[in-house]
Amino acid sequence: MKISKKHLINQRKILERKIENWLPLRKDRSPPSGWIKAIRGALGMSSRQVATRLGIAQSAIRQLEQSEKHHTISLETLEKVAHAMRCQLVYAIIPQEPFSSLEEVIDDQALQAAKILVSKVDHTMKLEQQGLAQNRLNEQIQEIAKQLKDTLDPSLWTRHKNSQ
Repeated sequence: MKISKKHLINQRKILERKIENWLPLRKDRSPPSGWIKAIRGALGMSSRQVATRLGIAQSAIRQLEQSEKHHTISLETLEKVAHAMRCQLVYAIIPQEPFSSLEEVIDDQALQAAKILVSKVDHTMKLEQQGLAQNRLNEQIQEIAKQLKDTLDPSLWTRHKNSQ
């Protein structure tokens, strides 16, 4: 079942409100030892106590702490450990800097895709000595970017690699 563009725009607006609360946290990093070890220590819990609450061996806690530190722990496992420490796992995906909204991500993606499209056409036209002036080129880029965004053209995300 295909989702309507109106529904996608509404969904984006709802997510924007949720994401807004997370943006100030994106500069915060995990504690160097990882959240499990840091929270466990702050609560005064030993690795043996957490292991007992989870029904696993004490050595497994140390392995989980290392797994978290190396970003190889699963969300499911991290959530179980959090609950064993009477805490809650909080998880979000938010726009990368410098973007502060999904709208900005789409705007930038549309602009990059439009630049690629226009540059291909402009190159061909220059070979035929019919190239556009820079200001007209920029206008074309803006128009195409707006069209890609307004139509939520699926090729918006497949025209080129996104910059990371």
